[in-house]
Amino acid sequence: MSLKKIAEKIVGRNLFSNEAIEKSNILEQEKRLNIKIPPALKELYLTLGNNTLFTDGFHHFNEITELFIKNNKLVFLQENQSVIYWAVDLVDSKTVYQTTNQNFDQNVEWFREELDLDQFIEMILYFQCVMSDEDFHNKAKSGFRYFASLDINEYYNNQKSKNFIDTLTNDFKEIVNDNGLAIYWNPETILMYFLNRENQISEMILTCTKSDTVLDRLIDEYRFGEL
Repeated sequence: MSLKKIAEKIVGRNLFSNEAIEKSNILEQEKRLNIKIPPALKELYLTLGNNTLFTDGFHHFNEITELFIKNNKLVFLQENQSVIYWAVDLVDSKTVYQTTNQNFDQNVEWFREELDLDQFIEMILYFQCVMSDEDFHNKAKSGFRYFASLDINEYYNNQKSKNFIDTLTNDFKEIVNDNGLAIYWNPETILMYFLNRENQISEMILTCTKSDTVLDRLIDEYRFGEL
């Protein structure tokens, strides 16, 4: 599925033309860098480059003019506190790496991500929605209006809450469940949690939803708290 269709599925509307970056801007930066931007990343900019929910809602996708190369890798994303950076290999245009070395003038140690670039960007789109605040959602006309979390102790001590989370695939599509992160989606709601090395839920469970009915059910039946 194209990034355009994925994004439209998430927000429940057609994308606007002004959410994209002009192709001429992409070509200009390819000339500056003397590379071809990997297809999945180029598609992101050509589709959502001006949609701040997806590009800046929590982590920060580099603006097209901020892209730079290190060790034959194109650095395109930084964590919200600028501790972790992600880059894509320019040899195969799909392998994603991360580093915590913020001084790119020195030797950089890279760690390979398990998801390839297409899968990684798709995952980040959902991640941004859950982690973004109401202002980003309103600006993007995403439809998500309600935010809630389930305390990790509530999950482990309340059997009804635990059963709900453990059987999410009954009502949700699994977007990712890999490398310490699980994300589930349906047309009204995204739900996300982190996993430890033993593949156990390790932090609070986060959700955003477009429906006040869903929010009430999460609170009344499963002990979520509104954020």
